[in-house]
Amino acid sequence: MPRKLSSSYRYIRFAVSPPSTDALLLRKLIQDALGQSFGLTSSHTYLDILSLSEDGTTLVIRIGSNDAPKLLAAVTASTASPRLSFVKDSTFLPALLCAEPLS
Repeated sequence: MPRKLSSSYRYIRFAVSPPSTDALLLRKLIQDALGQSFGLTSSHTYLDILSLSEDGTTLVIRIGSNDAPKLLAAVTASTASPRLSFVKDSTFLPALLCAEPLS
């Protein structure tokens, strides 16, 4: 019987518009969105920026599975610029590579 791998993390891919190559600015934007939506304690949610594309259009974040819904809700409600748009999430990081259609 196949065994399902469990993970305590979610990997989330966002599109960034307008593009930004400043990882600290994007992290601050996420913290501000969490704080605005869920309060000061949530603004200190542990997360990692794993990847920011060279052109600044794509961002990949690792966050605890329990905190992922809060992050998605906060980013959706945020009106800050640059804007983060949800592309895909997974418990398996390489699965995010399949977010773009194959040519």
